[in-house]
Amino acid sequence: MYASRSQRSIGRLASPMMVQRAFNTKKWNFFSGSSRTGQSPITPEIGPVTHAPSSKSSAYPKEAIEKNRSELLDKLGSNSSGRVIATSASTNPALPHGKVFTVRPVTSWIDKLASEHGSPGGHVVNNAAFPEPEKKYQKRDLLLKTMQDSYTEIILPFRTDKALLEEYINVGGTLRHGKIMEDLDALAGAIGYKHADDGKPDSTPLTIVTASVDRIDLLKPLGICDLRLSGHVTYVGYSSMEIFMKVEEMSPDQPGQHGDTILVARFTMVARDALTGKAAQVNPMFLKNDTEKKLFQMGDDHKAKKRVATDSALTKRPPTQEERFLIHDLYLEYSQYDDPQSKTKKPDDVEWMSDTKMSAIHIMQPQDRNIHDKIFGGYLMRLAYELAFCNASSFISSRPTFLALDEISFRKPVPIGTFLALDSQIVYAEGGDRHSFQVMVKADVLDVNKKSRETTNTFWFTFRDPAKGTPRIMPRTYAESMLYLEGKRRRKVGSQSRRRVSSPA
Repeated sequence: MYASRSQRSIGRLASPMMVQRAFNTKKWNFFSGSSRTGQSPITPEIGPVTHAPSSKSSAYPKEAIEKNRSELLDKLGSNSSGRVIATSASTNPALPHGKVFTVRPVTSWIDKLASEHGSPGGHVVNNAAFPEPEKKYQKRDLLLKTMQDSYTEIILPFRTDKALLEEYINVGGTLRHGKIMEDLDALAGAIGYKHADDGKPDSTPLTIVTASVDRIDLLKPLGICDLRLSGHVTYVGYSSMEIFMKVEEMSPDQPGQHGDTILVARFTMVARDALTGKAAQVNPMFLKNDTEKKLFQMGDDHKAKKRVATDSALTKRPPTQEERFLIHDLYLEYSQYDDPQSKTKKPDDVEWMSDTKMSAIHIMQPQDRNIHDKIFGGYLMRLAYELAFCNASSFISSRPTFLALDEISFRKPVPIGTFLALDSQIVYAEGGDRHSFQVMVKADVLDVNKKSRETTNTFWFTFRDPAKGTPRIMPRTYAESMLYLEGKRRRKVGSQSRRRVSSPA
């Protein structure tokens, strides 16, 4: 299963605050996606949700409801031109021209409660006297799209917008990686909707879900500078889309020019028919040149490698012969440390894996929901990253450097109101002069009403100690040995990926 995500606004880049508050404090400028410079900005108005009077006898006409929803949709998200400048300004100029691609709820949570349970706070959003008619949809057309058609970029002007910087800066004076991950998640959703769109408002609606975050690699530290987040679809299958994104520095002396690439990421999105829940075919892709053909082939190769990795996973197949020898060697070593009759003491630079656990529990609040009232994947990534960072800091007794987030699959949605239990553990560190190590974070959904606990995601982070080598991790059970091998495998694949990673756009 996938973590359900639907139309969610790029406007979520700023802060996971109340929806109405976000509407009142955010502004985005839209430019042409076909030309990244030299375009005059058009800024959309982001206004508050309109509510009816608080009187219980007040009626809220159907026409007003439809008008309110339509206007709100037009004011959110990335338009067809492809460029967004995120700021914290509150001015409200004219609306942009062109269709929007939003992945945010179109009404506030208080209105949802009012429609389901009465009118807390006196808000009214619907009335039984005006039932919404059942809408009829037309069959979705398939259009031949190019990579440029889905291109979208976000500008984060941290040098000039101190209010925006305030939401991203950390205690060390650099930018929060978890916030950037949230932004990439929002960007991937908008890009997916943009590619899948057929331009007809009455077509059968699609829901774009995140199948997996295939890889995020940090190539350069995140300093305080203006950033460009950009991306586009590089590969399509029947219902899947691989989306490549990157984060670049922007020079204050040469606005609009490409700077150093700081981070690259690959997401896989899947389209579903919003009415039936079944896989829906996405628009095919027209490849204009050899470069685009190479990118498309890379996407096909990534898909094949993921299939091979899934088939050879330790949950399906036993360790290789080389890995079995390694497990045996580890067993012989830790048996000496555990044996009270042995004179061999555990070295100071060896840490038991069982001693590196760290946990946290979060309540899933409605401010971090999508239009289907499930929690956003980007928010989950941020929570997992922050716990992994805390654990990594404790492990090396200093501030670690983030290197990569390995492939994660969204297996189950996270409902609002549940508890999210995050369990972190250092699973692989070679010790000695090796600086990098692997941190696993498992995310479980706790439903106290059903008394159930289900795993929704497992995250694999790579950190490094920038100053010295790390302690060596030692498993002492078979289950821990499997985690150790998984971490070792991912470190090897990640090292190869980082050596060959390059910007395809």
